[in-house]
Amino acid sequence: ACVELGGTITGEHGVGIEKINSMCVQFGEQERERFWGVKAAFDPDRLLNPDKAIPTLNRCAEYGRMRVSGGVLPHPDLERF
Repeated sequence: ACVELGGTITGEHGVGIEKINSMCVQFGEQERERFWGVKAAFDPDRLLNPDKAIPTLNRCAEYGRMRVSGGVLPHPDLERF
């Protein structure tokens, strides 16, 4: 609801685990690809806070956030592993 009214998912210094899935609501596929590009430039081996800064489907599944609704998995635009 906050994003729909022009707000942001967080006003804190970071998103945090509990809000990571909301990034798919606020940011589109191109924006998330840019996030990954910047992260890859500074952390090519994915050692720094792995899979916590930007949503991925494997991360969502690991935390039990992949729920089928109406026969459809959420976030069809994210890469499948």
